[in-house]
Amino acid sequence: MNPLARWDSMVMYDRGDHNGVEQRAFAGNFLFSTGANQFADRFTLGHFDIPMRNCTVMLDDMLVIDQGKLQPQWL
Repeated sequence: MNPLARWDSMVMYDRGDHNGVEQRAFAGNFLFSTGANQFADRFTLGHFDIPMRNCTVMLDDMLVIDQGKLQPQWL
């Protein structure tokens, strides 16, 4: 959904040079993260990434994702 998102081919990187998020970030998957975020300059002792596939997500009582499909008003 982020028009400024950066797309990389992880084949060109050594395993130690990336976080491994690319296997969890794909259409139909919703990634809920909490804790540290180096890009937001937020560092903590704990961090959880919870990938949820084919789920329904509502934000402030508005349907955003329905069974893994982003709703048209958010495109």
